[in-house]
Amino acid sequence: MLKRISTQQLAVGMFIEAVEGTLSNQKISQKHRFLLQREEAVQQLKRSGAESIVINTAKGTDVGFSMHAALSKPDTSPVAVAAVTQSVRSAADAIAETFSIAENGGPVSFEGMTEAADKIADAVQNNPAVFIGVTRLKSKDETTFVHSVSVSGLMVLFGNYLGLNRETVKLLGVSGLLHDIGKVEIPSSILNKTESLDAREREIINMHPVFGRDILSRDEEMPEMVLDVCFNHHERVDGGGYPSGRVGSELSLYARLAAICDVYDAVTSVRPYKKPWTANEALTWMLRREGHFDMQLLKKFALCISASLPRA
Repeated sequence: MLKRISTQQLAVGMFIEAVEGTLSNQKISQKHRFLLQREEAVQQLKRSGAESIVINTAKGTDVGFSMHAALSKPDTSPVAVAAVTQSVRSAADAIAETFSIAENGGPVSFEGMTEAADKIADAVQNNPAVFIGVTRLKSKDETTFVHSVSVSGLMVLFGNYLGLNRETVKLLGVSGLLHDIGKVEIPSSILNKTESLDAREREIINMHPVFGRDILSRDEEMPEMVLDVCFNHHERVDGGGYPSGRVGSELSLYARLAAICDVYDAVTSVRPYKKPWTANEALTWMLRREGHFDMQLLKKFALCISASLPRA
């Protein structure tokens, strides 16, 4: 949807379709379409002399929504950390209950997951650095559940950074929560194994996207995006992933986005049996994994994380 606004209403995350009026800053093109990703660009437009701006709310955020909180200094006060921790634990409990229902043959309700996804979205948008910090901590017993919460939050954060519309970002949040639900069909002896998996065990765990899609399909109202992310989040752009070996051109933006968030959380998590990588170590390693990720998308994710975490 196109909307004409004043320059004073501009905010990070908006998609600019047109800049109207006589501009004092000739570096700004009136025909150039772009996503506002930095506060400096917002201020430049406000000083340009433009009379009005045409934004596209289907490709970016609307008036009244701002990513300023996500890009500002994090609130690390005990109260703020406790609030985020409570949101994460509450969502993890909801996921644990949902996984239990699925394990016993019951359907997974899409509507039932939207409330948890909304709470995660609020937490990550208001205080992304604290959210990322809290979800790095995973005990052995809750790894799968907190991982799901973390991937959900990262997908919401990245979706907003890319300027995707609200409904799409909301679906990304639910998709993140449910992407690993197929693991309820995997024996705990394999899931909890700290040593390397043998070939047979690897074959079994590689089936969890298939199991997950089957479980989610029990709900006829389950959105296609949620099914897509669940089935394809372990695929690689070079065709070397699983379960189908699809290549990048066959993978949706949402599946490619989920693959990045899933791996990033896995390698940066604090667990009893492994040392976590820093954000820089994780992103450096991921950027060297030629053929694994959509590199253009990964570079944007790196910028998103850099903007969300406090500078050292």
